[in-house]
Amino acid sequence: MCRMILAYGQFDATAVLDAARAMSCGETATHDGPIKQHPNGWGCLWLDQGKIRTLHGTGTFADALPGIDVDALRHSRFLAVHVRHATLSKNHGIEFSHPLWRTSGATQWYMMHNGFLPTVYAQLGMAESRFDSAEYLEYIVDQATPADFTRDYLRSKMARVAPGGSAANAIFVTRDKAWAWQWHPDDTPYPDYFTLHHYQNNSTTFISSEPIAALGTASDWRRMNNHELHEFPLGE
Repeated sequence: MCRMILAYGQFDATAVLDAARAMSCGETATHDGPIKQHPNGWGCLWLDQGKIRTLHGTGTFADALPGIDVDALRHSRFLAVHVRHATLSKNHGIEFSHPLWRTSGATQWYMMHNGFLPTVYAQLGMAESRFDSAEYLEYIVDQATPADFTRDYLRSKMARVAPGGSAANAIFVTRDKAWAWQWHPDDTPYPDYFTLHHYQNNSTTFISSEPIAALGTASDWRRMNNHELHEFPLGE
């Protein structure tokens, strides 16, 4: 289970990174979930002069944050940060830190995932699951193009997955577009924990696992509806 935040438009990168740190430490956890802290790895993705850049680490984001070169992010108009709580103890290490990536056709895809999908492996013809988030990415993007990425497409894909998962919330990114996707089954045990939050003003959009008061007052944030999808153009 994880926390993540997306920033698009004009924003203070330092404030966004600190929002991710606060979520990772449990400082903003007012949800119904039992997991408050997310110490098992982290990752950042941003747009730099038309190119996707990523940074990954293990351990806590709070420990890593002082060493991140914030100046490299200041002029980006897209930034996503993921902080992780490993659902399974075997899935620790840099290879499990998000964003994950996969090439499908001519498209390089990146993904940050919040949730646990232990049954999605069956859609790939696998005998058992090895890492649910990687299997989720493969299932969603293989044989797909960015033009396929609609609410109906994502809903139809998730409708085929056997019950047992908690959420498929995700940030998907290609060179030209990014998407934020809210999805959890109706019987998810912690709907507040698995509901993303949306903030928008004239120049900035934030989508975050938790509303962050430092980025906007409570009245500026709204809970996203289940199966809500947002698309962001990145091409220049």
